Amino acid sequence: MQWVRLYITVEGQAEKEFADRALRPHLADYSVEVRPRVVLTSRKLGKRGGILDFAKIRGDIDRLMKEDRHGEARFTTMVDLYALPPEFPGWAEARTKTRPVERVAVLERALQTEFAEQRFIPFIQLHEFEALLYCDLGELQRRIANSEFGIRNLRSEVAHMEPEEINEGPMTAPSKRIIRHVPIYERSKVRVGAPAAAAIGLSTLRSKCPHFGAWLAKLENLAGRAA
Repeated sequence: MQWVRLYITVEGQAEKEFADRALRPHLADYSVEVRPRVVLTSRKLGKRGGILDFAKIRGDIDRLMKEDRHGEARFTTMVDLYALPPEFPGWAEARTKTRPVERVAVLERALQTEFAEQRFIPFIQLHEFEALLYCDLGELQRRIANSEFGIRNLRSEVAHMEPEEINEGPMTAPSKRIIRHVPIYERSKVRVGAPAAAAIGLSTLRSKCPHFGAWLAKLENLAGRAA
């Protein structure tokens, strides 16, 4: 089976750390070499991280595709639906959809059309990276001292919600809820969040986050399609 190089353009350092810790070793078993890259937001300053506008992510991925034109190269994204810039392709149509999963489907189709490249696999996280942590908040609690009370209240707050259904309001997005109950998380997202998500395990993440799971299944099949 031919190996595939998979470039993952991610929104920030926490996503990159998660890709390195969880996706890289897992996908190696499927002959996929994971190469995560934080989106370049300022070429002049060499600054990476955050989706400030769509032009930044488009330019970054375009340059990457030109750098590796080989047939065994594949490209994907791991960016948040939460706070996605309004100029993102498909945003006008997506706003008409009531269910977030339908909104994401519209945006991903528009993103695929925008690049018009068979080697590209779009993925937008519902609603942000922190949704993965809700699959087992115990892993977050184990990494943050004296967080038992806050995590207990957080569990109670989202008890009726699936991880990918936790919404995108400025006070109710997955990360905002965590920060409200466990404020130190705001300063330790990379150090704590990424290892916690990786420790939960991809089996649990894909079962409790179906949209994430569908993306992971596509990545697992890349080398088979390239053979």
